[in-house]
Amino acid sequence: MKVSIEVDLTPTEARELLGMPNLTSIQEAFVGIAKDKIEKTDNMVDVEPMLRTWTGLGGAATEAFGALVGAALKVATSDIPAKPAPTTDKGASDAGS
Repeated sequence: MKVSIEVDLTPTEARELLGMPNLTSIQEAFVGIAKDKIEKTDNMVDVEPMLRTWTGLGGAATEAFGALVGAALKVATSDIPAKPAPTTDKGASDAGS
């Protein structure tokens, strides 16, 4: 047996039905603060401090990630040729026996 129920609710009604809090005022305050900070910088936005604040990584983890990316780029752009993959062709070794 299959039963389908269709409920037509607005997002506000669904949130109230599920007992979730209304965070609209908090979101509006946060967006207002972010806009003020961006406007005060004269269109010269330094994204790194904002990302450090917003992410849970913190400064040390962010620096470690930056070092990892830097090392990967260094290897990717170096002039050292890649080592050829070892071959496992049994037919060639058996032919010489």
